[in-house]
Amino acid sequence: WEHLVLSRETWMTELPPELQHIGLGARTFKKKSGPEKGDRSIWTDTPADRERKTRERLEEKQKGGAQKDDAPQFSRKDVEMAEKVSKYNESKRAESLISLHSKKMKEKAKNKADQPVERKEFDRDADLQVNRFDEAQKQRLLKKSQELNTRFSHSKDKMFL
Repeated sequence: WEHLVLSRETWMTELPPELQHIGLGARTFKKKSGPEKGDRSIWTDTPADRERKTRERLEEKQKGGAQKDDAPQFSRKDVEMAEKVSKYNESKRAESLISLHSKKMKEKAKNKADQPVERKEFDRDADLQVNRFDEAQKQRLLKKSQELNTRFSHSKDKMFL
């Protein structure tokens, strides 16, 4: 009995082979996307295996982490097209209405500053500043909305369909 080494049989330590579609059931599309078919070793890994894999992942990240960035990569054609669109917008399209309006308002404010200040009656909205954006919020909102104003605008991951 002393020379016997305690070990489990392989059916206890390894996963059974994945069953393929046998062809007896109804032929339909998969109802749910199940777990990935890739690495199933998570079920049979020992603590030492887990530690080794995490160490390997960390080393891989340190080596390839500087090269990989999460920003989507655009094809050369998409980049050229985006440059053409921006050049066209700069040369052919008129200035946006909101920028024209803001210039006009700045001129009015400058003219108003030159005039003497008069006593005015109480105006609740103006005096209490009800429902007022501060200037930073206003600028942020305007910047965001300017990105959506053209039919050539795009999301961050897909430039052109």
